[in-house]
Amino acid sequence: MQDQIINYVLLNVSVIIMYIYYIYKMKHGFHMLQLESYFNSRYKTWMDKNKKEKLILRDCSLIIPAIITAFNARIGLIVGLVLTIILYMSRPIYKIKKPLAVTKRVKRLFSTSTVIVVILAILANVFLYFNTYVLASVLFILSMVVILSTYLVLAVNTINKPIEKSINNGFVKKAEKKLESYNNLKVVGITGSYGKTTTKYIVSSILSQKYNTLMTPASYNTTLGVVRTINENLEPIHEVFVCEMGAKNIGDIKEICDIVKPKYGILTAVGPQHLETFKTIENVQKTKMELVDSLPADGWAFVNNEDENISKINFEKNTVKYGLDDKSEYYAYNIRIEESGSVFDVHTPTEEITNIKTKLLGEHSILNIVGAIAVAQKLELNADEIRSGIRFLKPVPHRLELKRNPNGLIIIDDAYNSNIKGAKMAVKTLGRFENKTRILVTPGIVDLGEFAKKYNVEFGEEATKFCDFIILVGEKQAVDLNEGINNMGYPKEKVYVAKDINDAFKKLGEFDAAHTVALLENDLPDNYL
Repeated sequence: MQDQIINYVLLNVSVIIMYIYYIYKMKHGFHMLQLESYFNSRYKTWMDKNKKEKLILRDCSLIIPAIITAFNARIGLIVGLVLTIILYMSRPIYKIKKPLAVTKRVKRLFSTSTVIVVILAILANVFLYFNTYVLASVLFILSMVVILSTYLVLAVNTINKPIEKSINNGFVKKAEKKLESYNNLKVVGITGSYGKTTTKYIVSSILSQKYNTLMTPASYNTTLGVVRTINENLEPIHEVFVCEMGAKNIGDIKEICDIVKPKYGILTAVGPQHLETFKTIENVQKTKMELVDSLPADGWAFVNNEDENISKINFEKNTVKYGLDDKSEYYAYNIRIEESGSVFDVHTPTEEITNIKTKLLGEHSILNIVGAIAVAQKLELNADEIRSGIRFLKPVPHRLELKRNPNGLIIIDDAYNSNIKGAKMAVKTLGRFENKTRILVTPGIVDLGEFAKKYNVEFGEEATKFCDFIILVGEKQAVDLNEGINNMGYPKEKVYVAKDINDAFKKLGEFDAAHTVALLENDLPDNYL
């Protein structure tokens, strides 16, 4: 009897420690899955790029005690316990910048993962004294579950898909029912490869001068993000709903439009972003056009006429074009960029709105404002209301956000940006700071699939025109950027390749802060590190 108790203790303590190690590994996998928007295909791509994450070879030693157990349960269990403790104590430490958001969905993933181990643990306890060969087989399967946990993330996500679909459908139906009761709600949809979040804030700020306005918060631009905003924040007092619409696959924008049914739509840009999933610019354009195509007969599309991929489209819906020259119905002129922000005038079909002041930097910010003014006029705001809404604008966090350190260092925080056009505009804005040492800090642009090299080389070439010094973050990421920089004959002594962002800031600290302006362009998420 005592021998039985000892074996049960050995088995279950070993299983508990193995489970703790397993959950630790699964947590890392779920973190990457979350960063890849819970798409198995994107998670597989991450695995292919990080082959070391696929299989930690030392974990394969867990098979040894399972084999020994077939011949001698006590020795096998002792070896298993010791080995499991060693593996857990020497586990790899994953360095992360943005922690896993423990949402209800993530909790369900952990629950399914736990059920798998619990079932195997029960079987192991049942067969401990009835059949050592079956016990060894169960322990072997349990060992493989731990060893292949990175792959098991895919299986768990697949198992949970019907549950998630059912839950999501419930949230969507609730949002649709709620919107049906708001007959007079004006919905403004905003999409584009870039500029949509900034435009959303601008439109909301201006329209708030006349209407009670709700916008999707932060980067809530997926179907579920929009649905959550409606279910949790939309109230009867709201007159306008400004809805940002993001996409990584064809059909994503249509899915949102089918729910919110926008009457007004802003198309900010069509460019090379998320090409890992879209594959081609044509697919990006087709997806962004889903917003315009969804507008009713009396709806209006407001389109960025500066964008070469948009300007050549023959729009069939009511369309207003905005830009930076007189080829558009709405355009900005007399633009002045200063350290405190921007000053400019705007031509509209009905009047000139002059001396507009904003804390936002860059011509693309002004372009977004012009588009917002076009929407505001269509919704019957006057010039004073428009100026007021623009004056109260605050820079969107991490999107050309101007910051000043106590030591005098000026920082242009564009860390959230990750597209070639926005990156080019950002370094151009950096170049406008005269009598300063202009430093670019960047890891380059990601999520471009097979086009990654092309656009990072291009970005490196562009950076040399406006920067006095360039700090590249990440040796792996820096290769293509460096190629572009070298193509332009840029001095090698003016380029520094940092191991990580901390090393980059250490290098930045070597410059005279009072006479330096630094552009932080893009910040890699953990799945690209």
